[in-house]
Amino acid sequence: MQKNLIALAVGATIAAAPIVATQADVKLWGRFEVEVVNIDGGDFDNKWEQGDGNGMSRFGIDASKDLGNGLKAVGRYAFKMDPSNGSQLSARDQYVGLKGGWGAILLGRQPTPYKMNGGVKWDPWTATFMEARRSGGMSGDAIGHNGFVNDVIAYASPKFAGIKFQVGYIADENATNNGTSGAANGTGLIGGTGVWGPVEVIAAYHNYRNRGVEDLEIEGGEDVKQMKAGIRWKGAGLTAAYQFEDVDAGGSVRINGNRVVRQLGEGKFNFINLGYKFGNTLIAGNWGAFSADGDGPKSDVDYWTIGAKYYFAKKVSSYIGYAETKVKPDNIEDTKYKLFGVGMRYDF
Repeated sequence: MQKNLIALAVGATIAAAPIVATQADVKLWGRFEVEVVNIDGGDFDNKWEQGDGNGMSRFGIDASKDLGNGLKAVGRYAFKMDPSNGSQLSARDQYVGLKGGWGAILLGRQPTPYKMNGGVKWDPWTATFMEARRSGGMSGDAIGHNGFVNDVIAYASPKFAGIKFQVGYIADENATNNGTSGAANGTGLIGGTGVWGPVEVIAAYHNYRNRGVEDLEIEGGEDVKQMKAGIRWKGAGLTAAYQFEDVDAGGSVRINGNRVVRQLGEGKFNFINLGYKFGNTLIAGNWGAFSADGDGPKSDVDYWTIGAKYYFAKKVSSYIGYAETKVKPDNIEDTKYKLFGVGMRYDF
């Protein structure tokens, strides 16, 4: 009898949880992705890998509280994991702030405006083995299109005349970031998007205060500047996008999450995406190239991919595709990496 009562109490608690969450304006969300990928080239000899090597799988909690007069308190706590191997959780965006008709002020660990305007939002294969970032199509790592920045004070504007923008600043003298960011106090972040009918235009700029992180290959105290601009057109199921970057630090090159080039350094990225969606099927291809500038050893990189995705439902999809990345170092033989794979994704 006692066991039955305990089971009944637990069941009642679970059943009541969604009601409590609704009353508290708390939302649990997430996504799972697992891929099976074959890699050939360099140190990979037709190697098969399974998992989420590019970090799509995640979950988080969003919370908000109505404070009256159009003002809300908001917060997020999000983590990344790999459902294929039970890897430990790692932090994503985690912040608290206030939101109203005037926009939002957020404090904490956040994605940069550089990452979230164009960039990952324009690549249909983001966080898959076919993605453009860290493959030669877009800058990568924390100061490119991958990571999140700690200790940021950020303002996000409302949309007016089709335009919205975000600005951020790191004021903490002890601020540090994961990976290769090396950001210190005084770092400034800005980016924005304008949408007019089928046309979308983006621009973003970073000015990082570098502490001399080795992976950046830039002396401590020297600023790291990153800028980009782009344009995209969408209509009748078709998408065409172009993005240009001029960067001091291009980030690493990774093949399905495996680092093969430590740091590209200074240079320019060009990225093109073409896609067509009909019914529940998307066919999309990317092309990208990095051209190295500056002194010292340099590597140019070429990248392209083609893939197809089928949506079983709005939040359930499966895809198949092929990608190539060619690394072309100075005075060293080129290395071509070829990837073929399939994957499945489920959002909730």
